[in-house]
Amino acid sequence: MKFDLSYTIEALPRLLEGATVTIQVALLGFLFSITLGTIIVLTRTTLNWRILNGIIAIYVSFIRGTPLMIQIFLVYYVLPVTGLNLGAFTSGILAITLNSAAFVSEILRGGLTSVPKGQFEAAKSLGVSGFALWGRVILPQTFIASIPPLVNEFTQVLKATALLSIITVVELLRVSQQIYSANYHPVEILSGTFVIYFLLCFFVSRGSVLLENHWRIRRA
Repeated sequence: MKFDLSYTIEALPRLLEGATVTIQVALLGFLFSITLGTIIVLTRTTLNWRILNGIIAIYVSFIRGTPLMIQIFLVYYVLPVTGLNLGAFTSGILAITLNSAAFVSEILRGGLTSVPKGQFEAAKSLGVSGFALWGRVILPQTFIASIPPLVNEFTQVLKATALLSIITVVELLRVSQQIYSANYHPVEILSGTFVIYFLLCFFVSRGSVLLENHWRIRRA
């Protein structure tokens, strides 16, 4: 069977609709994971609560040591048993958030180590402490230092959204499956899907370079 580009072109509008859902899930999941990851870092750094820190350590180890697909299944199938039925879309975002937050927290911990200790001492000497210390002095520098690995994590999240097709989230891969199940031309449809994923990740990578250059100029 010869490759027929017309099938790819014909499917493009529907594939772009699926890509829109993919972007929505990736952005929401990553935004929530940044928030949760920041809370985790602040908790582990500022609070000396052994039990809570132990729970966080177990959570991070569990997430990093198990496949994301299993985590998606747990959120989608186990939570309804407890009476919490979130639906496929929300369950997918929650699973991605919980997964990515573990990695984001480790990225931010690494970024935090690059902030000179003199920054803490200088801020405290000026009477800056608590929320102002972290919100205005430490965390901004931490995020700037963490831009490259955070962008890499976002691309991983973007690609991981394809796994949500297994719980019927109608994102890019799920749409492509629906299309080639109807026209029996998987090569043409998946080729279009491949190109869209590549372009999404490419633009994210290029955007990260521009962002790094912007902050480098500002710091200079």
